Amino acid sequence: MMNYFYKTVEDTDIRDVVKKARDLTNNGKEQIAHLFHQEMIPVPDGFSDSDVDLTAPRLFTDPFMLFFLETMGKAGTLAYSVSQAASSRKDVRELFTNYLHNMSGLYNLVVDTALEKGLYVRPPMITKPSEVEYIEGKTYLSNGLNPFNKRTLNSIEISHLFENTKTNYIGSSLCTGFAQTTDSKEISDYMKRGKAISDKHINLFTKTLSDSDLDVPSTWDIGVTDSTTRVFSDKLMMFLFSVLSATGQGNYATASTASMRYDLVADYQRISIEIALFAKAGVNIMLKHGWLEEPPQAPNRKELMKK
Repeated sequence: MMNYFYKTVEDTDIRDVVKKARDLTNNGKEQIAHLFHQEMIPVPDGFSDSDVDLTAPRLFTDPFMLFFLETMGKAGTLAYSVSQAASSRKDVRELFTNYLHNMSGLYNLVVDTALEKGLYVRPPMITKPSEVEYIEGKTYLSNGLNPFNKRTLNSIEISHLFENTKTNYIGSSLCTGFAQTTDSKEISDYMKRGKAISDKHINLFTKTLSDSDLDVPSTWDIGVTDSTTRVFSDKLMMFLFSVLSATGQGNYATASTASMRYDLVADYQRISIEIALFAKAGVNIMLKHGWLEEPPQAPNRKELMKK
């Protein structure tokens, strides 16, 4: 995807950001492959030049590329952090420490570039408190169930609603671009379903923000062109949405835990099920076409004993 973005980006400043992302991706892939070779572990097939048509017309606008990198930068930072925390070997920990440093640098570059170009979508602003306050009673938690007497959102709840709105805008646009460029009705229908889910969640989050008289994220020029020429393979598109679905479920789980209004908790848990069902349907498609690679797993001792 970074190779295609670099081929079709027009703005020189955004091209520099895409180039940095592409270089970091290639370096990371080579380092992990080298480590696998050393340990005699099969390197995943992943993707190749056959999964992208670099000669295809421009499908996404420059601002979209920047927003996409912002979203994936956040997801990548979290993934590398979890991987580092789960690693014991010093060389592996150092590998992920380096990735974290590089991904943080990329994220900062993305945000700085968006700010300079007036593209950065700022979160809602609230008045600073004049003193420390304590919660008095359980009504603070339940005072969202009454539609006529809901308490306003706190800063943590606002942050999660805002960020989840932004990521769903990205998901909706990706679904649009993929649906109009695939020649598979099965994949097109799946992407249309994904877009409908993203748009539904956007409406839920923006209404919740609006109910507290807060500004909702503007839709910016998020940008899908009118091209219908295939760019990415169905395998790549489906894999990306398996990653995005998992990220979305993680975001909703975190937001549900952090939110203190019962209605928000219920909303996040309800729509998490919707994402889970969408992800399951995607896995079924990948299994049907033989696109889902199996990760290394523990030996089946029972089967070995039979032999």
